[in-house]
Amino acid sequence: MYDKHGSVLRIETTINNHSSFQVLRSDASGEAGALTWRPMRKGISDLSQRVALSLAANERYLQALAVIGEATPSHQILDRVSTAVCKQGKHYRALRPISPEEASFFKAILGGEQLLEAFTNRRIQAGLFPSPAPNYRERRRRSASISRWLRLLRAHGLIHKLGRSRRYRATPRGQIIMSTALLFRKTDIALLTLKAA
Repeated sequence: MYDKHGSVLRIETTINNHSSFQVLRSDASGEAGALTWRPMRKGISDLSQRVALSLAANERYLQALAVIGEATPSHQILDRVSTAVCKQGKHYRALRPISPEEASFFKAILGGEQLLEAFTNRRIQAGLFPSPAPNYRERRRRSASISRWLRLLRAHGLIHKLGRSRRYRATPRGQIIMSTALLFRKTDIALLTLKAA
């Protein structure tokens, strides 16, 4: 995001590592109708897919910015997830949106790098843990822990799963709730006292 000559606010997406994205195109065998997911190419042949990907990323970025300056009182936003829910016969505990543990999880989900591509269990682990798991057992433990968090956030409607993949995105409701929780933790008590006066 940048201000062009002080008159227009521009939102742009630059894709430096194009091969990390998959596009649907005909198989190398040349059979008619045989489409497979292949790495995105840098040339003009995959230009339309890059445009669509960039526009979608810009749209998600603007949606995330739209929650800034939300005029609704924070208790009305955070109370929505502060009660237990039941989804498909399973009970899920209430969220504690301003607790340190949940705030760090929210921060990992709302990171700017998650707006371009949908996030996965592995990407959230990279955002939460400073170093990779030292062994297989610890890797499994971390993965299971993140999976439980993802199920909890899905039950509360903060994130949604993309089709049958293992990728997730924050919902508009989730962006508002998680952003409010993070902002609430950063707010200086002196400013809150001043507003109350």
